[in-house]
Amino acid sequence: MSGMLPDAVDMLSPAEKEVYIELLAHLANSDGALVREEMAALEAFMGRVLLKPDVREETRKRLRNTGNIEELLEKATPNTLKIALRDSVLLAAADGEYHPAEVVVLERIADIAGIGINGLDQLYDWVTEGWHWLAKGRTIVEMSIAGDELLLEEENAPLHVRGDITEYE
Repeated sequence: MSGMLPDAVDMLSPAEKEVYIELLAHLANSDGALVREEMAALEAFMGRVLLKPDVREETRKRLRNTGNIEELLEKATPNTLKIALRDSVLLAAADGEYHPAEVVVLERIADIAGIGINGLDQLYDWVTEGWHWLAKGRTIVEMSIAGDELLLEEENAPLHVRGDITEYE
């Protein structure tokens, strides 16, 4: 086990962890723009799995040419795909939006992992809940950042469901 809290990623073999990182790198580069937030998140994921320094360096070199997604999907075990999907949704949100090219990759991984669109939607909700959770924590310690007030207002707004449309008051 690595890190402070145990996680499913700890169950992956070293080879599976490399494929996991390759999938995340592919997602990060899928929109053609590697922004600071995505690079920081990718570095954190590489650190989380204790990727060897030489593998990290190779991953950084390949960031602009991450290979064929279908070949990566074939190399991945079912568990690698599931964990990579979860963390890819988080990585895709790092810059504040889900780019359409990222969504295509996420949908493909979800399909191959057997998670499907409903599971993917739940992961999008999980990320949003996490943003709210972090904003609340920053507010408690009086260290809010720009946008926290919007997240907290959104979280506390009464939710109304009308047919298949969900909206806030």
